[in-house]
Amino acid sequence: MAVRSQRVLASFLAGDDNRRPSAAQVGTICITLAPKAGVTPSDKPPVRIYLGTESAQFRAERAFVWSIERLRDPARRYDIHLMKDFAGFERRLWLTGFTNYRFAIPELAGREGRAIYNDADQIYLKDPALLFDTAMGDHGVLSINDRDTSVMLIDCARMASLWNWDSAKATKNRELEARMRAVDGLWGELDAGWNARDEEYAPVTSHLVHYTTIHTQPWRPTPGDYVYRANVASDLWLNIEAEADAAGFQLFHAEDPTPQFADAATVSDERRRQFTPDLEAFRELAQDAEAQSLYYCGFASAATLRTLADQCGLSVERIDTATPLQESGRDPNRDSVDVVAADGLEQLPDLDIPWLLDRLFARATRALVVSVTLGSDRTRLCPADPHWWYAQLAAAGQRFPDRHWHLVVHRKRRRDGAQAAHWSGGALLRVPPTTWVLQHHKTGHRSQALGIADALGWDYETREIPHAPARTLLAALRARLPVGAHGLSDTIRPPWPDLIIASGWLPGLVARWVRDQNQGNTRVILMGRRGGPVGETQDLAIDCPHFGLTPHPQHLQTVLPPSKVGADRMAEAGARWPQVFGKDAATPRVVWLVGGTSAQHRLDAEHATRMLDDVHGATRTAGGTLAVLTSRRTGEAVTRTLAQSADRGADGGVIFEPWRAASDADNPFLGYLAHADILVVTGESESMLAEAVATGKPVYILPLPERAPSARQRIADWVHTQSQTDRYNARGSRRPQQGLQYLSARLIEQRIFLPRRDMPALHGALEAQGLARVFAGVLETWQPQPWNELELLAGEIRARLAPDVRRG
Repeated sequence: MAVRSQRVLASFLAGDDNRRPSAAQVGTICITLAPKAGVTPSDKPPVRIYLGTESAQFRAERAFVWSIERLRDPARRYDIHLMKDFAGFERRLWLTGFTNYRFAIPELAGREGRAIYNDADQIYLKDPALLFDTAMGDHGVLSINDRDTSVMLIDCARMASLWNWDSAKATKNRELEARMRAVDGLWGELDAGWNARDEEYAPVTSHLVHYTTIHTQPWRPTPGDYVYRANVASDLWLNIEAEADAAGFQLFHAEDPTPQFADAATVSDERRRQFTPDLEAFRELAQDAEAQSLYYCGFASAATLRTLADQCGLSVERIDTATPLQESGRDPNRDSVDVVAADGLEQLPDLDIPWLLDRLFARATRALVVSVTLGSDRTRLCPADPHWWYAQLAAAGQRFPDRHWHLVVHRKRRRDGAQAAHWSGGALLRVPPTTWVLQHHKTGHRSQALGIADALGWDYETREIPHAPARTLLAALRARLPVGAHGLSDTIRPPWPDLIIASGWLPGLVARWVRDQNQGNTRVILMGRRGGPVGETQDLAIDCPHFGLTPHPQHLQTVLPPSKVGADRMAEAGARWPQVFGKDAATPRVVWLVGGTSAQHRLDAEHATRMLDDVHGATRTAGGTLAVLTSRRTGEAVTRTLAQSADRGADGGVIFEPWRAASDADNPFLGYLAHADILVVTGESESMLAEAVATGKPVYILPLPERAPSARQRIADWVHTQSQTDRYNARGSRRPQQGLQYLSARLIEQRIFLPRRDMPALHGALEAQGLARVFAGVLETWQPQPWNELELLAGEIRARLAPDVRRG
């Protein structure tokens, strides 16, 4: 298996599995849900649940326990035992970090009574006490089939001789399952509702949902291993997590941390003197936030912190300090401060990180900055994985959306010394932000970027990207290495902006380069199929369902791409170009926006002539005037053919307007849109369709024929098919992405190959929403449905980037 092989090879080369804590646990970590206050405790035995989990599943662990808390019997006790990072197990050979732990349950449970086993990637929809109390007869194990042990009810006394700590360490999981099947009557069938896998979920009959297809798990635990796809039950899990967020629920908290926390959070005086805080990161954020007060939580002494703060010129009136252990005992309602800074958190148990981050976020009124240093040789309680730390900050930041956060991860490497990765997220520090809109030669991309910038309502500056792909790519690579001046453009230089809006491949490349140069402090909004993936960042990408791209939490989907056409621009253009149709032009005034040949569609002179005849004939029948506007992609031959229609302009039949660059001050394009009564658009261009629909006028679509696919497109089609082709195991579950499927999915995700745009689906969506009609030979005026997608999109962006406008 590709992912497993990659993990094993990396861990052996590194000498350790950096993405997991050290394997040092000798027992479970128990979370007890006691009978609720005011309820007479039940005399039934506690419900014992053993949960196989690992650090990457921290969001799944929390959702799992909350799914029980929200519907449990309030009179009964529930003991949920986390099984993770057990000593003596060779985890590097497992797909997950807890594969064999389930077979140690009989011994962990004292070889008596019952126990439920669950994987972390599950949520309960009914009280697990119902499963715990299920009649077992003479069986030792109940599960939905004898090859699926992901949900089990276990008779611990019956199974202890077969499944125990030693056998779990020394024997493969399939062999242990086979031993169970070899004993007649030992296994029994469990109601399938207790393990509904992915699409098997049914609202009435499912008692538990199991997100067993790893590459469709909605919380995306290991994005470095899989390219995640959608799951039919995603909303169910996400809603449960949102409930836990609203309730302020955490597995552990300051008053009840993990058993390891106190020792890990206690630091000797000698070690405290040796600890150096990351004052550079703290100083920069405090200055950007114009902080007047700062709270430091970490292992450096107060004297050291104040001395270094003075040396770095940290301008704050008040600095308060505490270690994580002291923070756990402090009044949670203690005075808040502008900026909270924390470091040394990598020394704490991974299960304590979520509640501590919540405490620190709650203390900050404006921003939290966290610095961690990975790569030490001592026993590790947290993963030495930068993306795990990013996921922690991103998850906690969702619960405090009006705070800004910045994460610095220092990594100690043997070959190239220390390196640092930077992420920023949450609310922008400045509202309105300093904003750049990157522009280049493609009209559609210019329109999309300007459309978003105008809709957001923040002042912005444009930066022109030269039409020189090779030069731009080489410059970005030189800057990244680095081997000299970047040479991108005279306008692409510091001071760097807070926000960049870009559409298309070249602007997207430049935007991400600026973000890296600014150490993650520039947020990026990307558009276009080739704008590039956002990856594990707080950048935003805007795409459309008919693109067929890989889904991502930071993707915002719209039916059409954004457009610069809006009420204000229409009014301005109408006033500037009052006579584009002539003084006495007959109505309805029809504008035909002509696209052209693309990678997927073709438009030749012959087909263009036929379409012109059809549109012109329909316009005459309606008694109106036709204006034909070509585009950059129309092509010389088609343009010449359509230009011949200008001779008929004297009788009010056809007006011809050839394409002009958007930067041309005399370009009347928007004037025609402003004065048109009906718009006809060739159907291959999302940008032209978006501009037409944004006018609020009747729109007709003229689909273009598709081209025979090029060799590259045929390869792309094959790659896309492979990325969507799942394999199944003997249990009937989809196998995790591996081999060719995984490689193909990565190629699609990185935009190296792209699926074809599903233009019929787009046209159908526009018709279904009452926004456009496919041209059928007749033109008539009608009232489209109101179109406010751009305003809704801008509202969603502002909600993510600037939820608290009072901080401006």
